[in-house]
Parts: sequence; C-alpha cells; structure tokens
Amino acid sequence: MNGRTQTRPTRNTETTILQEALEAFEEVTALPIAAVREHVRLPEGVADAIVELPGGRRLVIEIKQALTPATLGQAAAQLARFKRPGAVVARYITPPMAEQLKALDVLFMDTAGNAYIRFPNFLIYVTGRKPKAPAPRERRVRALRPTGLKVIFALLCRPDMIGAPYRDIARAAGVALGTVGWVLFDLKRLGYLRETKARGRVLEERQRLIDAWVEAYTRELRPKLKPRRFKVANANWWKTEDLAAFDVWLGGEPAAAVLTKHLRPEIVTVYGDTRFATLARKIQPIKDEHGNLELLQKFWRFDAPRYDKRFPLTPPLLIYADLVATADARNIETAQIVRERFLD
Repeated sequence: MNGRTQTRPTRNTETTILQEALEAFEEVTALPIAAVREHVRLPEGVADAIVELPGGRRLVIEIKQALTPATLGQAAAQLARFKRPGAVVARYITPPMAEQLKALDVLFMDTAGNAYIRFPNFLIYVTGRKPKAPAPRERRVRALRPTGLKVIFALLCRPDMIGAPYRDIARAAGVALGTVGWVLFDLKRLGYLRETKARGRVLEERQRLIDAWVEAYTRELRPKLKPRRFKVANANWWKTEDLAAFDVWLGGEPAAAVLTKHLRPEIVTVYGDTRFATLARKIQPIKDEHGNLELLQKFWRFDAPRYDKRFPLTPPLLIYADLVATADARNIETAQIVRERFLD
C-alpha cells in the first residue's frame, strides 16, 4: 500500500523522541530540562510525560512522531484538554509549522533544537534548525487507513456494537466484511481491544483511541470524502431548510453551535451529497474554494443518536474532529466543550 499512515509512536519511540528533544534543548539553550515522569495519568487524561525546567516550571508533554498542517489542530486540542501548561514534542518542526504553533500559543520542542517555551518572564523561541538525520520510516497501521477508520468510527460512536457479528459491524461502517477482521486484529495489537470470557470484546484506552482516530481522520479519510466548497449568500440558510429531507447532516461549526451554544459559525460543514443538487436549487451555492459552505460525502451507515430534535447532527466525534482540523483557536476551545460533554 502507498501513503504514510502511522499510529501514535510506540512507548520506546516516544521515549527516544523525548530524550533527543530534551538533549537538543539543553544544547541550544544551555538550560537544564528533565523528564519528571512518563505516561502520566491526569484527571483530564493520559499525558505522554511531564518535564521540568529551571525554577520548578513544569510542562505536560504530548509526543508526536510527525506534525503536519492536517494534525496541528489535534495536537493543540490535546494539550488544551489538560488545562495546564504543556508542549508538543516532535521529531522535527519546520519553520512554517513553528510559526503556526506560535500563533496558536502552542509550546513546542523538537529533536533538532527548535523550541517555543513561554512562561511569565521567561521566553525561548528557536526556529530554523535542521534535523541531524532523516526521520526513520513510519510504521504502517492498516486500521488507520480510510476503510479502517470507518470501522473504528462505528465502534466509537456505537459502543454497543463492539460485540456484534462482523457482518453487522461491516454494514454499520459501510465497508467490506473482510475489513472488520483485520481492523479488530490491529486494535488488539495496539492495545485498544481486549477479548474477555465474561464480556467478549472490550474497547480499551477509549480516549487515546479517539485521539488516534481524529488525527488519522483529518489526514487519511476526510480527503477521500470529496470535500467541496461553495459560497452561499444567506449564511443562515441551514437554520431554515429541512435538512433531513435532503439527507444532509450538520457537522463542524454549526453542529457545535447547536450542541454547545458557544460558537457563531463562519463555515457551514455538511455531510451528505446524494440530494445536494435538489438543495442547491433552493440555496443557490456558487463554487468558491474559500466559501462559507463545505460539502462532504456521508460515510457512516449506522443510526446515530439524535442530539437535537430540529437539526440532524453528525456524531459528536466527527463534530470534534472537524473543529480541531481547522486549527482555529475559537474552534479548538469549542471542541473541548464538545469532548467534555459528549466524548468523555
């Protein structure tokens, strides 16, 4: 298979990336820094590590083997969840990526010695340093390819299906029957699925699986859903149309606005293009790559729980994923509300 799919770094890989990043930071800044603990369970979730700088300044750490524009928002959202100072640690952060992270005020370090660390009366910003060696080839995980992501999505949104027959899972996910077996095998191997005598299949580490799915969805599956952008003169068209009649599901910003009452949508994301031509005759969209309407194919086949009587909404996991994919600060803030209320 072609592509560059990976899961989270393994624990050994995480330790290596962290150690190399700390050593590079000390070399470049001449300041001591040390890992206090690794794989730390906090009230908000599991952090990869906690590091300490001079003066007792501590940072919660999220480790990424690779950081790209597609996964930037998810990295920021993961750190925001801990509600305490934190930083992303990666193998290499390019200058453009460093600027984006700094604009979002997301602290970072990498193994080349690039860093953005900020506390009151304490600022370090280093960028432009090149990695000493090319990154090793990323390990491939089929479960985080597009068809595997559909299966994981069904299981995360419908936990009652984890013990269902393969045929039922395949139908709900909209994939071939043979796909289910190797996805469940991968989930077992990665520590996300366990077989028990008393309960059958059990999903483990749900929050970390959500993180893995969201990161891979933005990179792998979303581009396959034929995303298209349009401009609609009436930005509030979605509030008055009968979306269910057109088999259209609200996602992203408008769905989050309905769920949380915390956001004024700028981009209306909808899933479901089978009857869009009929809807288009009413709302008269114009193709515009920077427009205020985004249309994607609906990829799930299961009945999702209804969270609003008036509007058909995509499952909260997808709302969360679409919000963090924007890497927009206001959307990331709202994404945290969605996650705390509907995904914990």
